[in-house]
Amino acid sequence: MEPTGVVTALAVTLFGVAAVLRLLPVGTCPDCSHCRLERLRRDEESEARTARLLGLPRCAECGRYHDPTEDHPA
Repeated sequence: MEPTGVVTALAVTLFGVAAVLRLLPVGTCPDCSHCRLERLRRDEESEARTARLLGLPRCAECGRYHDPTEDHPA
């Protein structure tokens, strides 16, 4: 077999594996710890972005974003 044929076969195999990996449901299952941590990270980023837009400071006690005059949210 020619070297170009081997390289072409490996390239096609690599692209096929990449296409199959894209179909895997990574980050969508409700049970695994990785997906829960990823969802929590996205929620925290969203909360921080919203707080910056509203001008709310980060509380040193609880680590959440809220008005300093308000009581700590649950």
